[in-house]
Amino acid sequence: MITAEVIKDLNSSDLNFVSGSVQAVATKVLPPESCDSETLVFVSKPEQLEMALKAKAPIIVALKNLNLPTDTQSTLFTTASIQLGMAAILPLFDGKMDRFNQETKIHPTAFIHPTAHLGKNVGVGPFAVIGEHVKIGDGSTIGAHTVIESYAEVGDHSLLHPQVFLGSHCIVGARCEIHPHTTIGADGFSFAPTKGQPKKIPQIGKVVIGDDVEIGANCAIDRAALTETKIGSGTKMDNLCHIAHNVEIGQNCLIAGKFSVAGSSKIGNHFMCGGEVAIGPHVTVCDGVIMAGRSCTTGDITKPGQYGGFPLEPMRDYLKTLSSFTSLTKLRKDMGKVKTHLGLQDE
Repeated sequence: MITAEVIKDLNSSDLNFVSGSVQAVATKVLPPESCDSETLVFVSKPEQLEMALKAKAPIIVALKNLNLPTDTQSTLFTTASIQLGMAAILPLFDGKMDRFNQETKIHPTAFIHPTAHLGKNVGVGPFAVIGEHVKIGDGSTIGAHTVIESYAEVGDHSLLHPQVFLGSHCIVGARCEIHPHTTIGADGFSFAPTKGQPKKIPQIGKVVIGDDVEIGANCAIDRAALTETKIGSGTKMDNLCHIAHNVEIGQNCLIAGKFSVAGSSKIGNHFMCGGEVAIGPHVTVCDGVIMAGRSCTTGDITKPGQYGGFPLEPMRDYLKTLSSFTSLTKLRKDMGKVKTHLGLQDE
């Protein structure tokens, strides 16, 4: 249950209080077509605003270019971006931590090595394993069945969901969130080919993850061969991503699902990509690059901008190439007619 006063007191630059009672109460957030008299609702179109008003939604957050009524009982806020408005308000309704047993901070079935150091107000779920000399910062939560190997570190106020694996000597920064079944610090894929069985090259480096990083479910981030695999602060990663050994990813990147990057590549700050993007080994990508979904590069990207396809092209060229694909069948038929007309034979 959240009041309009609480939202107003956020003092967020992404929200502007317009009118109505600050005592208005919303118990849930739903889309306009599902809202009712207990709902906070975000609206970006006139028809959505009409739905919310008809349902007597107590709190409405509207895109600022909409014409708002002056005779409504709903409490009105405006925002320049619905996404940013959601980012400001939805944490108030987020019951994520209710999934974890906070009454018993350290579950009796958890194993914590005597040499491990846990900060203040740390929660550890059932059957979690925390190895020797591990350091966990204040206010962090370790989910059920999560394994943190020896000498690993977790910063303050980070959340490791159930069944996360954090390998030996690997580091997770402050205020990070790692979703279930993600593995951080498995061996990098490194084998010396021989005439017989390939010989494994031990991976003795680690993974270092900065502050405010979020990593989705079922991701794999491999430890470096000798030094560090790095994920920069502020980077957000979707599910099913693979980061190979020795890779460095910059700060504030947005990486969609099924992204994969091969070993020893370096990706700059503010990188963004769609789903199923692939980057080859030993590739350098500069700051400010955006790659379209399912695109791939095996060579360096030296100029900021938008790219797509494989071989990778600047976005404008990629869209032209993409639009040509639908004409290929007709072009082939037309070329066949031309060859027949000229009496040309295939060699």
